[in-house]
Amino acid sequence: MKPIERRRTERFNLRIGLSVSLLNSGAREQSTETLNISAGGMHFATNLSLRRSTAVQLHFRMPEEISHVPATDWVCIGHVVHMKTVNSPNGSLSVGVQFDCYEVVSTESLAGRARSRGNDVRNSDE
Repeated sequence: MKPIERRRTERFNLRIGLSVSLLNSGAREQSTETLNISAGGMHFATNLSLRRSTAVQLHFRMPEEISHVPATDWVCIGHVVHMKTVNSPNGSLSVGVQFDCYEVVSTESLAGRARSRGNDVRNSDE
């Protein structure tokens, strides 16, 4: 028997680069990529120590096929809703995060923020 689909938004199997960090932790962000994404959340692999309900901050470029507007950079706050152990080049924990809120930001503001942390961020269109 096929499991019941509980998602409210369509899921897309897209690989999108993202940075993820524990909310308000001051810890360094980890770079990874999505396994799938929707307007309401995403699934990715990580090595961060996460548990169910852990709050995370995510930085990524939301694709037009999901938001129905030209691709934009998003900063999202979300929480972990499920996880399982996996063997992935991006991490040993497969994590599902539900978005709680988001802000659309410009590429320039993300690049400036990253430079202030000593990281080099490039526009994905380059």
